[in-house]
Amino acid sequence: MSFLNRLSSLFSPKAASPGAVLAATVTKPASLGFVPVAIHFDLFGILVRHGGPATAEDIASTCNAARTKTEPEISTLLISDTLYIMSGLGLVDRVDEDRYNANAITRHMVDMPSAQHGALHFTTEGMMAGAFFMKKLRDTNFAYPFADADGPMQYAYRLMGEDQLAAQHTYSIMEAQGRMGSFNRFMVGKFFKAGTFPERAQSFGYDLRAALSEPGAVAMVDIGGGKGELLLEVQATFPHLTAENLVVQEFNAEIDEVPGLRLMEWNYKESPAQPITGARIYTLQHILHNLPDLDAVALLQKLSHAMAPTSRLLIIEYAKNATYTSLHASMIALYGGRERSAAEWRQLAKVSGLQVTFEKYVAAGESLVEMRKAH
Repeated sequence: MSFLNRLSSLFSPKAASPGAVLAATVTKPASLGFVPVAIHFDLFGILVRHGGPATAEDIASTCNAARTKTEPEISTLLISDTLYIMSGLGLVDRVDEDRYNANAITRHMVDMPSAQHGALHFTTEGMMAGAFFMKKLRDTNFAYPFADADGPMQYAYRLMGEDQLAAQHTYSIMEAQGRMGSFNRFMVGKFFKAGTFPERAQSFGYDLRAALSEPGAVAMVDIGGGKGELLLEVQATFPHLTAENLVVQEFNAEIDEVPGLRLMEWNYKESPAQPITGARIYTLQHILHNLPDLDAVALLQKLSHAMAPTSRLLIIEYAKNATYTSLHASMIALYGGRERSAAEWRQLAKVSGLQVTFEKYVAAGESLVEMRKAH
């Protein structure tokens, strides 16, 4: 067997050897660094639109034909290496030595652009934070856990002499560098959609209709609700709910108007209290996993104080299980946050004046936790 064949066999994830599996796993970070290249040049879209096997030269020619006069010509070798590495990640199929084809994942990323924005976010910010994770721990005598704006990301910028960025939260850094718009587009659809929120709640055995029938002037408040996607799904299922009943709260007053919803500025980190009291339902969708435990408790306590005895808090997150170890690592490195287990949710509820009254955890996909004021 030639040296190249032996090397290929060593790094193949299909090999039975534990060493081969280890090698295939720990050499992935450099491959992930090519994902932003593929997205920048729209390689996935070009491959899908090509409609069949394409060479790197075919793809490079299409890229260069679409470039403006001020943009540099794209190297065929860069395209070739990027496509080869994308095939190793499973994002495209390698037909033969230099021909590639779109697969189901390629088409999914093109059909659901939010998935590409998510890939861009987690490979760009995630890899940088991950690279400085051990350096941050070592230089701070392994102080842990991290504060929300004092993690590996901030430490990386501090070492680069970017003191202004080093003092900011990761989201603020992204905003300052023009990447927050891409992240917001990711949050619209994320990596995939598994039905509407009312459909998922029903599949869990959760009676959303009964919860919305509780007393309360405002039916539902979605905290950090972005462009109101969740509440629009609720309104489609319960069309009697009007803009007065459905409130999207964001820290940014410049959010666009959304027909059928009421928009309200609320910065839950800086504001001392939740301005809407006694709502039937408050929702936190993928908010708490961005927060360290102390910050999560601070937010939960503000909601607890605003809730009526009949109010409910719905937390939509991924469960802390074997499926989401990488997401857990990303939340820690980027925001000082974490995914949480049933025991951790109960602990957070207890110190916030709440109690867990419904919980449904799934191996893959969003889980649901309901909290109400403790008696």
